[in-house]
Amino acid sequence: MSRLPALRWAIAAAAVAASLAGCHVPFISRGGSASGTSGSVPASLTTCTIYAQHYDAAVIVTPGRTSECDTLITNLTGGGMVWSSTPNAGSMGNLTEQCDLMSAGGTYEAVVMDESGASVGHATCTGFETAGWNANTQAGPLARFVAAHQQALLQQQATVAASAGQEQQVTRAQQALETDLATLQRANSALTGSTSLTGAVNRMKHDYAQEQADYAREQHDSCPAAAGDATTVGQDSATVGSDLNTLTGDVENLQAGGIQSVQMAVSTVNTDLSTLQNLHAAPTVNPASAIAAGSTALASAWDSISAAQGQGKTIITQAQALAATAQSRASQHGC
Repeated sequence: MSRLPALRWAIAAAAVAASLAGCHVPFISRGGSASGTSGSVPASLTTCTIYAQHYDAAVIVTPGRTSECDTLITNLTGGGMVWSSTPNAGSMGNLTEQCDLMSAGGTYEAVVMDESGASVGHATCTGFETAGWNANTQAGPLARFVAAHQQALLQQQATVAASAGQEQQVTRAQQALETDLATLQRANSALTGSTSLTGAVNRMKHDYAQEQADYAREQHDSCPAAAGDATTVGQDSATVGSDLNTLTGDVENLQAGGIQSVQMAVSTVNTDLSTLQNLHAAPTVNPASAIAAGSTALASAWDSISAAQGQGKTIITQAQALAATAQSRASQHGC
C-alpha cells in the first residue's frame, strides 16, 4: 500500500492568527462522501480530510485513507497547532482554496482550505512545499472537485436564503395588509358617520327662518319700526351668508379629510394585494367587503356634498332676495 511521504515540519504559533470564534463541520468527510451535497467524490478519488482544531482550516488528500490522514496529523501537529480527523462543529462553506499541491512523485494531491487570507492555510501550504510538494499550475482532479462542491454548496445556500427572504417578504406584506385594512375600516366609519354638512345646512335653514320671521314683523310694523326690521332682516341675510361659508369649509374639510383618507386607504390596500400577488401568496384576510364599503362611503359622501351645496345655494339666494325685498318695502313706505 502506498504511504503518504513523511512531512517533517512544525507550524510556529506566531504564524497562526488568533483563533476564530465557533467551530465547523467537515467540508469533505473521510471515505470520499461530500458533506452537504447529494453527490459524492468521483470513484477515481478516494479522499480523507483533517482539520485544524480551533481554526477554520482543513487539508484534503487523495488518494486518502486512514493511514494517510494519520500521517498528516502526526506531521502537521506541533508548534501550538493541533490537527485531527474529527471535524469542528458548524459549516466550512466559507473556506476557500489556499493551494493545490502534488507530491514529488505525483502520487498524491492535497488541497489546503482556509478562510481567505488566513495564516494557517498559508503556513500549511508553505510546509507542504518545504517537504517537497509542488504547487499545481492547473487545478488537479481533487481541486476541481472541491471547487465544484463549493459552488454547489453556495448555490444551495443562495436558494435557501432566497426562500427565507421571500417568506419574510410575504410575512411583512400580510402584516401590512392587516394594518392597512384596519385603517380603511376606521376611515369608512368616520366618513359614513360624518354629520358636519347636515349640521351646516340646518344652521342655514334656522337662520333663514329667523330672517323670515323678522320680515313678517316688518310687514306688521309701521315707520320707524319697519326700518329697524328691514335692517334686522339684512343682518339675518348676512348671518345666512356666514353659515354658507361654514358649509363651504365643512365641504372642503370632508374632501381633504374623510374622502381623501378613504381613497388613500383603498389605494394602499390594493397595493398590498398586488404585492402579495407578485409574491404568489394569497392574503390571510379578505379586504373585499371593506373596499366595497369604502366605495359606498365615497359615493354617499359625494352625494351629500352635492345635496348640501345645492341646498346652501338655494337658501342663500332666498335669504338675499328677502333682504332686498325688506329694504325695498321700507323705502317704499318712506322709512
